[in-house]
Amino acid sequence: MYTDGIRSDDYETYNRRTTDYGNGKIEVAAYHSPRLRYVGSGRKPSGRKADTSDKAQEERTRRQVYAIRRRIKGYAFSNSFRWFVTLTFNPEKVDSSNYETAKNTLLKWCRRMRDRHKQFDYLIIPELHKSGAVHFHGLLGDIPAHFAEAANQKTGEPIIRHNRQVYNLTEWEYGFSDCEEIESPERAASYITKYVTTALLTDKKMYNKKRYFNSQGLAKPVVVFGISDNTDLDSFTPNFGVIETDMDGRNIINIGIYNLEANPETGALSQTDTSYLITAK
Repeated sequence: MYTDGIRSDDYETYNRRTTDYGNGKIEVAAYHSPRLRYVGSGRKPSGRKADTSDKAQEERTRRQVYAIRRRIKGYAFSNSFRWFVTLTFNPEKVDSSNYETAKNTLLKWCRRMRDRHKQFDYLIIPELHKSGAVHFHGLLGDIPAHFAEAANQKTGEPIIRHNRQVYNLTEWEYGFSDCEEIESPERAASYITKYVTTALLTDKKMYNKKRYFNSQGLAKPVVVFGISDNTDLDSFTPNFGVIETDMDGRNIINIGIYNLEANPETGALSQTDTSYLITAK
């Protein structure tokens, strides 16, 4: 069936999205009302002239931020990263105010690290300063690179942050590095995604440019959409929920997102993450 040139089978109805990160971590998003997703080929048809108002642009940017953060979270959760790193440039070596120069320097270094260590898993996001300079935050895999204990240049004392040793990656020869071993993949994923900001997407120098960089071959989560009565979620608490009042004046969970774990043998779901945020629509 066609409507305005759009086939009805180009869309799929769902009220549940399940994301399996491949390591026992499962995220379930349950929706009170069914939604439509485009499954046709090619670009999703808009069916109307593009809205160029400031409000429409802001909404598109918000959706972009959400989509990119989900992709980054997927990579962060689905791969065994060991290090959280911040890589900055010495202005005497690299002009970090030139984004293309800084980006190309970073990617050439990543290729050299891959050639040197045979495997170099990374997920890296740029951060732009108000001054126009750029540096990079990222997650690195368990590589046999040399991480030296960082020390105060004046006192020689070890640099300790949150009761943990900070390291320098000596193979980053373009400036300064700040590295910490990852204790919680969940916190690392949350921390890295916060650098994907509206400012990053709207900055003119980032127009038509990638907002993150990742090595080839990283594992990706498996996402399944479907229809369910969602009663199997009644015993769990949404880690994030949006409450709405229905036509009968009852409060309902319009959107509920659950962070669950799957038993590797039985597949049974359980919930150990009891943090939650419930908000009104």
